[in-house]
Amino acid sequence: MDRKEDARSKKIIFVSSCLLNTNNKVLGLARYPGMCKEVFDTLHKYGLGINQMQCPETLYLGIKRWWATKNLYDNHGFRSFCRELAEQAVTYMEEYERAGYETVGVLSCDGSPTCGVDITSWDDRWGASPVDLSYNDAIVEGSGVYIEELKKAIQARGLKMPPFYGLALDDESVDMNQILSDYEAFIKSICE
Repeated sequence: MDRKEDARSKKIIFVSSCLLNTNNKVLGLARYPGMCKEVFDTLHKYGLGINQMQCPETLYLGIKRWWATKNLYDNHGFRSFCRELAEQAVTYMEEYERAGYETVGVLSCDGSPTCGVDITSWDDRWGASPVDLSYNDAIVEGSGVYIEELKKAIQARGLKMPPFYGLALDDESVDMNQILSDYEAFIKSICE
């Protein structure tokens, strides 16, 4: 056997931390006990390697943080912090590319103020003293702060932009079977 070849697929997907470890989510939004097993069973099925991205919210504010919407995180300090984390992730992408590997996608959590891909949260009423507001009322179209910075960092390095996908796992009104079915169709499409 040629020692330069082995069983690796050379295909990597970058995954938000909370999908691997729900303990990073803000209290009250975890829909599964540890990790969403079905999400990772699908990645295993298609032979994808996983690169776990760091959780900007946990590193910046800790586990016992308040719920927040994007408008609370969209400030120079937090955006700069997200940019630093994004640069680290993109360094991995660049190194994989140099070795002939492919970053086939970025998997994140829709609805998140930092990691939402197509859906984030925004509500001008959030801020000041914490009050009881409905997070579902704050859901809007758009990307979270970290995802915006990650895309900018990928472009700045001149790398091919991988497809991004957000799982709507924070919204309990969305049927889990439908979420997983749509997700598997996405994974299948990027692996063909």
